[in-house]
Amino acid sequence: MATLDPIIAILENLSAASLDQILALAQALQAKEARASTWSFSFLEHFQETTRTGMENKIAEAVCAGVTRRALWEHPPMSGLASVGYIVPIPTGVRQVKIKFAVGIRDGAELPADRYVAFRVLVNGWKLWSTVKNSHGWEEHEIKMPQLSSDVARIEFITDALGDNHWNWAVWGEPRLEGE
Repeated sequence: MATLDPIIAILENLSAASLDQILALAQALQAKEARASTWSFSFLEHFQETTRTGMENKIAEAVCAGVTRRALWEHPPMSGLASVGYIVPIPTGVRQVKIKFAVGIRDGAELPADRYVAFRVLVNGWKLWSTVKNSHGWEEHEIKMPQLSSDVARIEFITDALGDNHWNWAVWGEPRLEGE
């Protein structure tokens, strides 16, 4: 393994142009190592592989409080829940897995101030996270995933109209898994 001392000795005698090339190479190697140390899974990219229930489940741009994001649209049905479920293979050795997403209610929804939409994330049938919401702005969330006993997780995004589905234009902004 090379040490820094002989490398520094060589660098001290290079031209400015050569140093610029070395810097670019070092930055490219640094970025490559950073990518190699992280793993991610985009739920939006794997939408076609899902199981779905509810009135409207799709991937599209969504605007919440004037901010546009690609999102999973999940309008709850007249009664019951809307659900989009994924089977996610998690590579061996990946640790510190987090699920990252935003929740919102799309602009234009005339949801009364006294009505809410429930958002839930289930992992292997267990509730990992939930909230209720009736405002339009995006709310960012980052949730630590439990250590799983297998290399496959069933992850479900659920919305619940809580009894009245009118104007429940629920969306999940850019949901993804990330791990190291």
